[in-house]
Amino acid sequence: MLRKGQKELVETYRKGYCGVPAIPGGGKTYALTQWAVEVLVSGANLPGKILIVTYMNSAANNFKQRIGLELENRGITSRDYFVSTIHSLCLQIIKEKPDLVGINSEVNVIETFQKDAIIKDVVEAWKRDEDHKQLYMYYLDDISLKKNGYDKISKKWDDSFSKLMGTAISNFKTNEISPKEAIKRVKKLPDVSLLKVAASIYLEYDKRLKRRGFIDFEDMLSKSKYILTHDSAILKKYKKKYTFVCEDEAQDSNKLQTEILSLIAGKDGNFLRVGDSNQAITATFANSDMRLFKDFCSGKNVKIFNITQSSRSSKQVIDTANRFVKYVRESHPTEECRESLLPQYIEMVGEDDAFPNPIVDGDAIFYAKFTSKSNENEAIVDKCEKLLEEYPEKTTAVLLPSAYKVGEVIKLLDARKIPYEYLDNSSPERNLTLLKLGRIIDFISAPENNEKLIEVVKIFIDEETPFREELLEHLKYINTEEFFYPISGRVDESGISNDIKESISYKIFLALVEKLKDFLDFPFTVPEKLVLYIAEKLDFSREEIAIAQKVASGIKFLMEENARYKLSDLAFELLKTKNSFNYFANLVWELKGYEAKKGVITIATYHKSKGLEWDNVMLGDLNSEDFPTSLKGKFKDDIDYLKSECKNPSAMMKKDLAIILGEDTNCDFEKEAKIEVISERARLLYVGITRAKERLFISGTDSGRTKISEYFNVLSKK
Repeated sequence: MLRKGQKELVETYRKGYCGVPAIPGGGKTYALTQWAVEVLVSGANLPGKILIVTYMNSAANNFKQRIGLELENRGITSRDYFVSTIHSLCLQIIKEKPDLVGINSEVNVIETFQKDAIIKDVVEAWKRDEDHKQLYMYYLDDISLKKNGYDKISKKWDDSFSKLMGTAISNFKTNEISPKEAIKRVKKLPDVSLLKVAASIYLEYDKRLKRRGFIDFEDMLSKSKYILTHDSAILKKYKKKYTFVCEDEAQDSNKLQTEILSLIAGKDGNFLRVGDSNQAITATFANSDMRLFKDFCSGKNVKIFNITQSSRSSKQVIDTANRFVKYVRESHPTEECRESLLPQYIEMVGEDDAFPNPIVDGDAIFYAKFTSKSNENEAIVDKCEKLLEEYPEKTTAVLLPSAYKVGEVIKLLDARKIPYEYLDNSSPERNLTLLKLGRIIDFISAPENNEKLIEVVKIFIDEETPFREELLEHLKYINTEEFFYPISGRVDESGISNDIKESISYKIFLALVEKLKDFLDFPFTVPEKLVLYIAEKLDFSREEIAIAQKVASGIKFLMEENARYKLSDLAFELLKTKNSFNYFANLVWELKGYEAKKGVITIATYHKSKGLEWDNVMLGDLNSEDFPTSLKGKFKDDIDYLKSECKNPSAMMKKDLAIILGEDTNCDFEKEAKIEVISERARLLYVGITRAKERLFISGTDSGRTKISEYFNVLSKK
């Protein structure tokens, strides 16, 4: 059943530019799927195809499955549609004519962790120059150095500095500025300009990429645009190939992405963009710009279909979300932030809808203010326990502003043995494959250490397995060098009771020992092959094998970068909470799809919750630092160990970028940066509110050091 906005889109849009602003839970994926199927069935796409572009592989897979299933249900076979991520599309374009952009036929796209490693290494090399080292130290505040010590401050600055350089490089590429051009343009900037430093880092980074035959994600965008604008035959081919160009999550688009899709669609072509500007929450750590979609929808001759009805949430949750939008737009204390949310108000679906809004009797929105963060965390965990008891058939999530704050609550959940799932690239659930590989390689690198053997056993024997603890206790007293008999391969069973010997855990352990023997015999000089051998011997699933292959290719890269790279270094990397392979492992996990589990608390950051939903949602830490409303006071983006004039290095670089681009520099860039943070944080809270289907629990701390956010005060007023 199609709702208001969906129906008009599906039944009437067949030509021209079209914008679809959608509210949370409005069914934009369903609407776009139904539209695509109707166009394919009617043949309105012929002689070309429908191109649907998304930003996540999981979303692309979802579209493919939905369209394929709907066509199958109608008894139709059609290949006249192509669903792709923006980067996969760009890679396809580059392969059309790689020589035009100085790339050989084998295009190698660098992974994020490899890019970060190269930038960090380039920065370290840059710092070895005495003049550069002095410049590097120039930004640091002397008082902070004396108070906290050089080692502590320098480690923080190392991480921040490398990230700033990475951001600057992305900005250069998004604005289509080559390394040599960047060096020329920054000459007029002062020597202490971070953007000027970034230009030299960019030049060396680019050289290293080219030596290895790599391109990064920004290169994919800029080079594909270059091909489309400099080879009319290729552009003509793509315009002819795709009758319709459709972009999902358009609020997260950036300048280059928008230009590429606009080129393929053509000025007089068919360009459909779907998005929710009120859920644009990636600008502070990506190059996305929500204004692009907003401006598109305001364009002349652009058809607009507003999707405003949602059956996701109860009336109480919808009213809270709408009240928040109204407050931001009409009464936000910082006037410049009143446009951070658009007047897109959520409407409930009709009574005859096949999927009605959930009905909650009594109160559905709850507020709690605490005098300390520890009290708030304890209360959140208490509520988790209570909700699992009261609503065992419902799903529940705890959302917090940062990974650090998530970690504090996880400690309490662990202590109380409350079941939970952590949604994060580095969560154990998502990275079990990396943990398996890490533990085994850690043991292989030092087989004389029985503690490492115990850690391997823990991974492979479930906590509920009988006699697990007794077996682990026994292993503590075994000399591992004598544990494996090299000739017979037998295990030293002295001291092991018959009960343990008959247990499931012991049988699993014996099978594991046989595998470990084989691994110890494998030549350590080729660790990338060892990883694949481990995957084969342990009968890894298809997904786990994909992760193992990524680890193997990553090791090869790391060994080429560092000739002294050892097996123990690989183990150390794999066992880190946040390691080089988290992103890919998380990607594999997401491709399988996420579904909230009943009887388990989901815990995540507000950012990670986007696109998801739960029956009960707890929003924690509504404090003035994480959700600011005023330009005064401390901002999370301010780096307190830097000199006062350098507190916000991101704003400094934005100003210098505007200078070299010839843009207006009369504005207060530091103020603009703060406005951007306040605006995005307002949208982040809106995302959190709209994750709830039935009940919403909002909490914050108001103490001497931590002040409650004004948003809490506004929302909690009846």
